[in-house]
Amino acid sequence: MDKNKLAHSNSKGLQRLKELWPELTVFERFEYVVTLIVSLVLALIIVVALLSLLENIYEMLVAQVTGGVDYKMFQITFGILLTLLIALEFRNSIDAILEGKGLLVQVKIVVLIAIIALARKFLVMDPKEFEPMMIAAFALVTLSLGIVYWLLSKSHKL
Repeated sequence: MDKNKLAHSNSKGLQRLKELWPELTVFERFEYVVTLIVSLVLALIIVVALLSLLENIYEMLVAQVTGGVDYKMFQITFGILLTLLIALEFRNSIDAILEGKGLLVQVKIVVLIAIIALARKFLVMDPKEFEPMMIAAFALVTLSLGIVYWLLSKSHKL
C-alpha cells in the first residue's frame, strides 16, 4: 500500500471515529480505546520480531562463512518470519475492527492467522517429537481451516 493511500486510510478512520464518537456507548468507546492500545502493543511486538529476524539472519550469514548452517537455524529463521507475519495479520485484524469492516472480513483474517500459525508449527516442529496421529491431526485442522477460508472467500464474492 502506498503512503498516500495509507495516510488517507488512517485519516479516514480518524474522521469516521470523530463522526461516530458521540453516538458510541461507553462500552464501545472503551472497546475502541483498548483496541488502539492493543494495536500499539502489536506494533512493538512487530518491531521486536523484526529485530530478532534480522539478528537471526546475521547469525546465519556468519555461520555460513565460518562453518556452515544447519537445518535448525533455517527452522528458527522461518519460525521467526512466520511469527512476524502472524503479528502483521493480527494488526490487519485490528485495522478491520477500527475501520468497521464487516464481520466476515474479521473472521477471514482470524482463520488466516490460524493457518499461518499452523504452517509455522509445521516448519519448526521436529517430526521425531510428535506421534504420527498428532501430525495427522495438525494436517487435518490445517486442511479444514483452508476449506473454511476458501468458503468464506467464495461467500464474500456473492
